[in-house]
Amino acid sequence: MDRTIGRYRSEVGLYQPNNEGFRTMEIWRNEIDELKRTIDNLEATHRHIAGEDLGMLGMKELKQLERQLRVGVERVRSKKRRIISEHINMMKRRQKQLQEENTRLQKKLHELEEVGSANSRSVLGVNACDSFQRFVEQEGAEH
Repeated sequence: MDRTIGRYRSEVGLYQPNNEGFRTMEIWRNEIDELKRTIDNLEATHRHIAGEDLGMLGMKELKQLERQLRVGVERVRSKKRRIISEHINMMKRRQKQLQEENTRLQKKLHELEEVGSANSRSVLGVNACDSFQRFVEQEGAEH
């Protein structure tokens, strides 16, 4: 009887249960079904986390979801605090660098002003001497 059914299946093109290709197909089919169930579960979890489809959850599931959300929010807040702290430290270092550069530039400006002032005095002194000499010469020429 099994031989007759086997011949019928091979004539019609149906897989035989002892055929290796059939077993491989069954393995893949089972894998696909398992992945579909996993996807459905993940999508349901995602909807629950988003606050959707909560009506089907019992008290135990709601408490578990609330705990998961609380832990998730704490992780987000912790990450946010760490990023803000790093940003504050970076800004403090930048402020210190800018203050040091400002001090250096003010010192350089002060030095340049001193050099400029000394040059002005010497130029004024030369001009004053020239003017005085011309005045003396003019006075001497008139007398």
